[in-house]
Amino acid sequence: MAIKMILLKTGETIITDAKEVVQEEVTRGYLLTQPQIVEAHDKTFLTEESGANSNYEVDVVLKSWMILSKDKEFVITTDMVATICEPLDSVREMYQNKINVMASTAEPAEPAPAEVV
Repeated sequence: MAIKMILLKTGETIITDAKEVVQEEVTRGYLLTQPQIVEAHDKTFLTEESGANSNYEVDVVLKSWMILSKDKEFVITTDMVATICEPLDSVREMYQNKINVMASTAEPAEPAPAEVV
């Protein structure tokens, strides 16, 4: 699994398991598995201890990239990508935890047949 953070030319930052789509030895695009939009906001809860000496903190939120789609995999072309980078360990862990929770709560693909008596 290659979890990467990708800045798209649309301005969206996503985190995803990304794989290169190669054709004729040239990277043509990327296969994204369960991409999530990464949003960072200034910390909303401040304490009296917060001051000039404190570390800069942000709240990170992950949202499904294509929320109205049943698909879990998407292909994007290389011209849609501004840059690809390694996420912070804490953001990578947050993504992995969310994907694991989504997998454990997913509905079965086909419901079990009802028993007729």
